[in-house]
Amino acid sequence: MKTRLPLGILILLALALVLLQKRQSPEARIDAALMAEYDLVQKSRQKPNHTPLPTLPSAADDATFLRRACVDLAGRLPRAEEARAFLADSSPGKRARLTDALVKEPAAAEARFQMLAELFRVEDDAETVSWLRQAARDDLPFDQVIQHMVSGTYLSRRDADNPLRSGSAVAFAVLGTDLHCAFCHDHPYADATQRQAYEFAACFVSPDKAGQFKLPKDYAYNDASPGDVVKPKLLPLTRDKLPSIAEGQETRKLVAGWIIHEPSHRYARVAALRLWSHMFGMPGMLINPALGGVSEATPWHDVHPKVIGKISSNCFGEGTRQNITWIDTELYSPDESSIPVKALTDEFLRTGGRIGEFQRILACTEAYQRTSIAYNVSWNGCYLAPAPHIRRLPAEVIWSTLSAENAGELSQVSPAAHPLHFLGRGNREWAASSSTPISHEIARLMIHGGSIHPKSPQAGSAEDLFLNLLGRKPSGQELASIAENTASPEDIAWALLNTKEFMFIP
Repeated sequence: MKTRLPLGILILLALALVLLQKRQSPEARIDAALMAEYDLVQKSRQKPNHTPLPTLPSAADDATFLRRACVDLAGRLPRAEEARAFLADSSPGKRARLTDALVKEPAAAEARFQMLAELFRVEDDAETVSWLRQAARDDLPFDQVIQHMVSGTYLSRRDADNPLRSGSAVAFAVLGTDLHCAFCHDHPYADATQRQAYEFAACFVSPDKAGQFKLPKDYAYNDASPGDVVKPKLLPLTRDKLPSIAEGQETRKLVAGWIIHEPSHRYARVAALRLWSHMFGMPGMLINPALGGVSEATPWHDVHPKVIGKISSNCFGEGTRQNITWIDTELYSPDESSIPVKALTDEFLRTGGRIGEFQRILACTEAYQRTSIAYNVSWNGCYLAPAPHIRRLPAEVIWSTLSAENAGELSQVSPAAHPLHFLGRGNREWAASSSTPISHEIARLMIHGGSIHPKSPQAGSAEDLFLNLLGRKPSGQELASIAENTASPEDIAWALLNTKEFMFIP
C-alpha cells in the first residue's frame, strides 16, 4: 500500500525546489537546461536502430579556454604575457576572473559594437557609429538599442526611404524572420505572406509619403488588387493579438515598442540565439563548403529587380545572400521552444538584455568550457549542443594579427579588394552578412602575404610566438624542429599563421 506525504511536506518540498533554483547561478541554470534536453534526447534514442547522442566532450584545457574566451569576448588573441600568467596560475576561479576582466576591456566594447553594427547594417554614418559605439561601451540594454535604431531617423538615412528594405532588415535582425521572398510572392515556408510583408514595410514609410505606398503591379492574390494603397500593420508572428495602428501614429516608434514589449519576448530569443551562435556556433552554419572563393553578398537592387508577372530568378538561386535563417527554426510559441532556448531567453532578460553580461554568463558555463566538437557531428534532437563547435577565427581577429591596421579605425564596409573581404567580412547589404569561409583566396592570402606585414613579434623567443599566435607553449618536438632548421622568428611566425590551429577557435 502506497503512503502519501502530508500536504504540508509537499508544499515545503516545492518551496525548497524553488529556492534551490533561485540560488543557482545563471550559468548553472543554462547548464541544467542543456543537460535536461541532452538527457531527454538520449533516453528517446534507447531503442533498437537508434544511434545514441555523442558522449559529452571533456573539459578544455586552460590554453584552449584562454584563446577561446579572448576571441569571443574581446575580439583578439591572447597576449604572450597574459597567456604565460594564466597558464601558470593554479588558483581556483581563475577562469571566472578572466571572463570578468575580458568583458570590461575596450577591445570587448569594440567587438560588441562590431556585432551591433553588423546586425543593423551600419555603414559610415558618423552619427550612428558614434552612438552605437557608446552603447557598446556602456553595455546598454538591447531593448534600448532597438528603440533607438528602429524608431529614430537612422533607417531613413540608411535605406534612402526604401520601406521594403527597412522592413525586411528589422524583421530579420530583431525578429529572426526572413521577408526576402515575400516581397515578390507568397512563400510556402515563410512566416508572412506578400501582403503581410508589404503591410509591415508600410510601417517604415516616411510621414510625408503616407498613402503613397502601394502593392506591386504584379500582385497576384485575391485578398487585394495590384496598386492598392498599403496600410501599416505589424507582423503576425505569434498568437497574441496585434496592436492596431491608427492613422497619423508614429509607426516606427510603435514598431519598436511592440518589439520590446511583445509578450513572447521574441526579440530576446533571437538576440540570445545570435549570441549563442557567436560563442558556440551552430551545426554546419559557419563552414562554407564551396572552396571556389568568397563573393560579396548580392546587392539589394539585384535581389529585388522590378519583375512583372514572374518570380525573380534570384528567389531560389544559390547564393542570393549569405544569411542562413537557422534562428527561425526555433522561434515557435514559448510553450513549444526547446528547454535550453527558454533558459537562454530567461537569462538574457534577467541581465536586462546587456550583451556583455550575457556573454560573460555563457563563458562561465560548463558547456562553454568543454572541448569543442566538429561542426558535422550529429546532435540531432538537441537544438543546442552542450559544447562549442569548432569555428574559424573572425575576419577582424585574423586581420589585426596580420597587419598594423586597427580594425576600429577602418571603414565599416571594406572595399572588395581589401583582405577583410576575402576573410569574410560582410558588406552590410544584409543584417549579419559576415561569414567565416575557407577558400582558395584565403589560402593564397596566408601563403603569399602580398602587402601583409605581420605585427606578431618578429623578435623574441619561439615561446612568445607560440603564445601570441596559438595561445599555448611549444612542445618539445616543436622546439627541436625549430632548432634543427635554425628557423628565424619571421619563418616561425609565417609557419604558425598557416596552420589550422591558428585559423580556428579550438
